[in-house]
Amino acid sequence: MKKLLVTLVFCLSFVVLQAQCPEGLITSEKNLIKNGDFEESEANFKTDYIQHTVGEAGRFAILSNPKSLYLHFVGKSDGKFMAVDGSTGANKIVWQQEIEVKENTVYFFSTWVSNLLKLNPAVLQFSINGKLIGKPFHTPAEQGVWKQFFVNWDSGDNKKATITIVSQNLDSNGNDFGLDRIKFYECVASSLEAQLTEMEQGKVIELRNVLFETASSKIAKSSFSELNLLTKYLQDNPSVEIEIAGHTDSVGDESYNLRLSQDRADAIGKYLIDKGTEAKRLTMKGYGKEVPVASNETMEGRQKNRRVEFRITKL
Repeated sequence: MKKLLVTLVFCLSFVVLQAQCPEGLITSEKNLIKNGDFEESEANFKTDYIQHTVGEAGRFAILSNPKSLYLHFVGKSDGKFMAVDGSTGANKIVWQQEIEVKENTVYFFSTWVSNLLKLNPAVLQFSINGKLIGKPFHTPAEQGVWKQFFVNWDSGDNKKATITIVSQNLDSNGNDFGLDRIKFYECVASSLEAQLTEMEQGKVIELRNVLFETASSKIAKSSFSELNLLTKYLQDNPSVEIEIAGHTDSVGDESYNLRLSQDRADAIGKYLIDKGTEAKRLTMKGYGKEVPVASNETMEGRQKNRRVEFRITKL
């Protein structure tokens, strides 16, 4: 394997919409994967690769400092991750875990991947119960950039799922990658409708199923069903006034984040107004990074902090 100097930096520059369940559904709060962040090292998963602390084709290591895999790897992560020195063979199992699932239920399966070596990026694919699902995906061409890939899966009559990430790259030259934040969530109906029946002044509700295009205030079409529920609630309760709040994580330029959070709050306000809500009943406010609900030191925390929500200011 040809080695290059690599900097591992977690970068949240999405090139796709934030991962999601099918329209009308949202992910549950519980990740069904055990040790999906590798903080318990090699526990709870199987692999066709051999654990080793020296880089060589067909090996892997669970680490936080890439130098422990190879001297010239440098950088940082949000904690431990799985560093893989790829080897030849289609459908070679990189990571695998079996869990119990509900029948006839849609699930959301995702992972974050990074390219450790620019030469010959890895090609990975999801598999469940031995069947490949979704399309093969390549690690980002740029080294050290982490990207999330996801797929939805309908369990059908399955009660158990052998969840697998497989390698589709047939070349051991290069093919080196990082794997982290493996998630498998049940997709459930949005809880917004239920929450709207128990409103009180000052109550804050996150619009979990409202998403935007990357680095943009353009609302994704999948968000309309949740915004329509809010519209109906406002129509049915004409005395209610709300503040719509946009929030970001702490990554990037502070003034840009503040502006983006304001633009997103304004975009939601405009949607509600276009649907017939009186403008005087709405206040739109962008808070940028100032009101986190989780730590900005982890990817999971930053995902939670990038959100939109509304607060009842008058009943």
